[in-house]
Amino acid sequence: MGMLTTLVGTRLPAKYHKFFKLPERLESWKRSDTADTLLERAAARWLRQNDAACGVYRLNFGQDALGVRLGLIDRAEHTIDIQSYLIRDDISGNLVGLHLAEAADRGVRVRLLMDDALTHEIDAGLLSLDVHHNIEVRVFNPFPRRRSRLISFIANFNILNRRMHNKSFTVDNQVTIVGGRNLADEYFQSGGKAEFIDEDLLAIGVVVDDVSDGFDKYWNSQEAIPINAFNAMVPHSSLEDSTQQGRKYLEEHEDGEFLKSVDDALAAQLADATLPLVAAEASVVIDEPDKIRRLLPRPSSITSTFLQQIVAGAKTELIIISPYFVPQKQGVDFFGSLVERGVRVVIISNSLATTNHSSVHAVYARYRKPLLACGVELYELRPQVESLGMTTKLTLHSKVATIDRNAVFVGSFNLDPRSLYLNTEMGMAVNSDELAGSMALSILESLPDIAYKLQLSAKRRLQWLLQASNVEEVITTEPRTTWWRRFKTRLMSFLPIEGQM
Repeated sequence: MGMLTTLVGTRLPAKYHKFFKLPERLESWKRSDTADTLLERAAARWLRQNDAACGVYRLNFGQDALGVRLGLIDRAEHTIDIQSYLIRDDISGNLVGLHLAEAADRGVRVRLLMDDALTHEIDAGLLSLDVHHNIEVRVFNPFPRRRSRLISFIANFNILNRRMHNKSFTVDNQVTIVGGRNLADEYFQSGGKAEFIDEDLLAIGVVVDDVSDGFDKYWNSQEAIPINAFNAMVPHSSLEDSTQQGRKYLEEHEDGEFLKSVDDALAAQLADATLPLVAAEASVVIDEPDKIRRLLPRPSSITSTFLQQIVAGAKTELIIISPYFVPQKQGVDFFGSLVERGVRVVIISNSLATTNHSSVHAVYARYRKPLLACGVELYELRPQVESLGMTTKLTLHSKVATIDRNAVFVGSFNLDPRSLYLNTEMGMAVNSDELAGSMALSILESLPDIAYKLQLSAKRRLQWLLQASNVEEVITTEPRTTWWRRFKTRLMSFLPIEGQM
């Protein structure tokens, strides 16, 4: 199954028949005949010079993460496979779309697989791309387009509540990017009013083939529906018109700092085999696409089981970043047992001021005191940064675990019931003292500048410790929030919603 040679017409599942007329779907697979490509030669050269099975590079700066994606698209010769939870009609989305169209014009096969939770916002653009004979777009577990999405969601809750949360970006089956970023400006340090702090890992070597195998499973699964099923339901223009609109949109923003700052320097270094990758052992873990068919939650998933196993092996230090953190009682007990063994446990999540899901925070808040009581160090992101006279709201979106400064896990998995039971997830684990050590150190060193440290008072009340610019302040209510938001969040905490968070 290593090449694009199996093209078989398949019938799609009956559960979608009531939503729309289903087209015939062709299966397709990764291509392994990419040894003659620029990226293969560069990867092989670097791996040979460093006597390594894999090379890994941390993408912790948003503009770098976007620039290298565009640069890789421009250097693609055979295939581009992108799996994402969402894509927006903004600068980043238009840049990716235009570069994909140009790659397809060169003969590159493009497969774009989107979850359908938010795809309706850009349906017209995706349908326009899908017209190109070298581009195919599929949406995972789609909503119907003939009626309100809210009504559809309520009527088909057990099906539509389960989403594909995976993110991967693979070019010529030689280079891959795995992490937490979606394709939207807020994930790439756009300088707007709101930004997400996020992480990806770029990798070359044997792990890339495993990411491609995982992509193929999702692409050919029964839930991956060709977007042209919506042709008659969604007004859309031709690819030429859509491309012109995209170029015009970018021209309107060409004087902005964000667009000026995006370049392909990292992709150029990768192509020259000069990118300072870290030689490491790397593996990818991916939930099976049929996870969303399990209408009754199971106690674990492939990704959660893998992550628990590597985290349970911590001997001295565990650092976890999870923007949506709902450990439940078993999680509190688990982290408490690590502390009892002498492991330093540091957990970083969103504060109420930074979260974009107050309902998640309402449930997470139940566990703060128990975690602190058992010795866990708990930090919450501070909400704003000031730069060039502009205030930017920050939201944490990274999903990271570092273990004993010799192993790291980066992916799409949040420590919450939704990732555990409902959504499909993926991630990359890397064994490397150099990478894990540098990540752990940079995270810990940044905490005083970006986060509140939580603590319990003598009367067991929550306090937020602010340490910045040689000033220490103890805050006794959720920092930088209004009484109204605190009140609404408190009300949510009484709802039986924990299993959906």
